[in-house]
Amino acid sequence: MSVNEIHPYTFPQSQANDFERKGHPGKFLKSIPCGTGVTTFTGSNYGVGGLIVPSGTTGTASLSGGGDIPLLTLAGSQRIFELSLFSVTVDSGTVYALIKNQLSK
Repeated sequence: MSVNEIHPYTFPQSQANDFERKGHPGKFLKSIPCGTGVTTFTGSNYGVGGLIVPSGTTGTASLSGGGDIPLLTLAGSQRIFELSLFSVTVDSGTVYALIKNQLSK
């Protein structure tokens, strides 16, 4: 079975590298810095399953199944929160949304 049969993304063979041929190791494969404003995790931002919230960051994380979490309750914990996010609204600071690697279980 080739990587393209199990990986959710298709890679052109002309641009193939180890990550494209073998897949991305680890739970997360991309980060999205989210500054002041609203960032929605649909389209090319779909698949966010983690969030890093530095100290002093305020705003709201909206879960894909409904409900909100104030970012201040998560801020400064020095950990990755595994959440299925629809969007994040940042009032101050920057959060880092992490797109989940679909190969990782």
